[in-house]
Amino acid sequence: MPGRDDKILVVLCLVVILGFLGLMFAATDGHFIPQVVDLYLVCQYARAMAEGHPFHYNAGEAASTGATSLLHTALLAAADSLGARGEGLVAFAILVGACLYLGTVLLARRVAASLAGAREGLVAGGLVALGGPVVWGFLYGSDTALFLFLSLWLLHAALRAWRDGDLAQMSVAGMLMALARPEGLPIGLLLGAAWCAGPGRGRNRRSWILAWLPAGCGIAVLALYRVVSGHWLGSSIADKSLLPNYGLSDSLALVSEYAIDVVRGLLLGLYPSQVPVGFARGWASLYFPPLGLLLVLVCLARLREPLAAPVQTWSAIVAVVLALLAPNLFMGVHFNRYVLWALPTLHVLAAVGLGMAVAWLSREDTAFDRSLFRLGAGLWLLLGLLSTLRFAALYGEMAGEVYRRDFKTAEWISRSLPRGVAMANVATSVEYLTGHRSVNLHGVTSPAFYGNHKAEREAGVLEALARLPEAERPPYLITSVAVQEGSALMRALVEGEPLYRSVSLGDELLIYRMRYDLVGKSGRLFLPEARRAVEGLREVDRLNVCDSRDEAAHDYSFSSHLGDLRLHGTARIEAYPGPPQEIVADGGRAIVGSESFTVQTVGGRDLVVALRTASSVDTNVLRASGSGIFGLQFPEAGLTVEVDGMAAGRWSFRPRPGWDEQVFRIPAALVAEGRTRISLSGRYAAFQYWFYQ
Repeated sequence: MPGRDDKILVVLCLVVILGFLGLMFAATDGHFIPQVVDLYLVCQYARAMAEGHPFHYNAGEAASTGATSLLHTALLAAADSLGARGEGLVAFAILVGACLYLGTVLLARRVAASLAGAREGLVAGGLVALGGPVVWGFLYGSDTALFLFLSLWLLHAALRAWRDGDLAQMSVAGMLMALARPEGLPIGLLLGAAWCAGPGRGRNRRSWILAWLPAGCGIAVLALYRVVSGHWLGSSIADKSLLPNYGLSDSLALVSEYAIDVVRGLLLGLYPSQVPVGFARGWASLYFPPLGLLLVLVCLARLREPLAAPVQTWSAIVAVVLALLAPNLFMGVHFNRYVLWALPTLHVLAAVGLGMAVAWLSREDTAFDRSLFRLGAGLWLLLGLLSTLRFAALYGEMAGEVYRRDFKTAEWISRSLPRGVAMANVATSVEYLTGHRSVNLHGVTSPAFYGNHKAEREAGVLEALARLPEAERPPYLITSVAVQEGSALMRALVEGEPLYRSVSLGDELLIYRMRYDLVGKSGRLFLPEARRAVEGLREVDRLNVCDSRDEAAHDYSFSSHLGDLRLHGTARIEAYPGPPQEIVADGGRAIVGSESFTVQTVGGRDLVVALRTASSVDTNVLRASGSGIFGLQFPEAGLTVEVDGMAAGRWSFRPRPGWDEQVFRIPAALVAEGRTRISLSGRYAAFQYWFYQ
């Protein structure tokens, strides 16, 4: 009886929702608080959209695309324009997630019932309702909830399209997915291709258009981002790929290990929650019903047409998209939130597979069939209940930590600092709560810091701060105990004791006054010998290594390896030999390999190149077996110079302690008019180049 089953599921969902919210309120003194502070970031973008300056995190700044989901942000913007502001918008986001949770549970029942029968439908709905991390994903206020619902709706619509030939619903669901998250584009491409590959389908113009509209929407989102920000990808996802940071070998190691963990969680669901999965704790024992993956395979193998084709097609698309998106720096975080969208589909197929397996084992013994199905489903639902209880406790615990740490910090900022004053930020997203202008040093929302490499974040921060005009430099910094303890640069950018320290019994937030005496100081030569070597010459160009903007302007590339390990840049704070001793902070790289760049030149004149270098440099190495910062020594350094492919000479030198500056000359015959391409190779440290003629 679908009506009775729906009522059971609705009551179950309401109990779960009230349980989660009740534990949140108990931990937050009755406030709606997100479990992940990124929701405050999305609320800030939504408020800007409602106020008429979309994609501008702070009014008056250049556009940025730090909110991953265009559709989710627009939904929150609509709520803001209707009066849901401040904590009310957070409440709206969480309650919308609750509604999507309820809708997905009922949709799971409907899809499973259409594939098998009423009992499988009830179990599928129950598995989603008691899905542990899935429930958490619905109720923490992010775009994950929207994508969870849309993914199952797209499966439901695909069943109808393959059965009846009506693509309208599938097209709408696919377009919404493409607007909801970046994963929607490859899903739209694959689903459109799968539909059109069927016999005679590509010749129906209306069906062809409807099939490709989701992919078109995904491409339109990329084009929109390109127009408004100058970049194809959103700034929150542009730098998440493993490959540029870890290289091919270590990326393969990380992805394959993560895939093993995910499959093991889907298959067994039996190993401890303390086991890391990806880059985070796994909670694998709470991840999926034991042996669920086997029964998904049973379902895929035993389904008959016309249902088999759409289900198998959708399952293959899910597997391909998960594989394509796995190599990212956030795999495993927040209970594997980047794969949660696939779980309602798997819950449905597992419930259907359970019914098929029981029917095969019972051999038409109705009583045995009924008893075995009830026992199997009961075990799964019991484990799901335990999982959901644990995640409800985690939900409250995480909200409580954000309340004590971030919410209370926002209250102090609003009460104690000048209204609207700019604040640099490396630890949280509380601008929405305070009304202060945020300068996000990681570049997600602040265009001035966009483009810095993840593996060279600290060096990029230093160089980007130097680019900021003095009037735009934020006087305060929001940071954390862990950041300050782990970063000599961040300690050098603050003065005195913290003005504020949160009390959350975790990684506490700190607020400091910032100091800029080291910022921008690196832009000139200091050693008398180097200055004498370029005396009387005109500076025609300069290249600041680890400054992403400057590197792009000079078409800069580098290759620096020890074996298959990539050597990434870091920030260095050191003194020049004195007297007087000048302390300079600069970002640079250990080059064990080569660099290439293009500089402005005047043809027919010698080009004198000055290089800031050092006898020792730290390098950031990311690897599957363990990342870290390691020191390299260059007691004997050397480099070979080529200009537009022609040899220009070799220079060897012994860098002095602290900072050093070396000068070499490129003959006039090799210097082109306008722009000259220079390639260097060898073993040395590179921080900054100046070019004189």
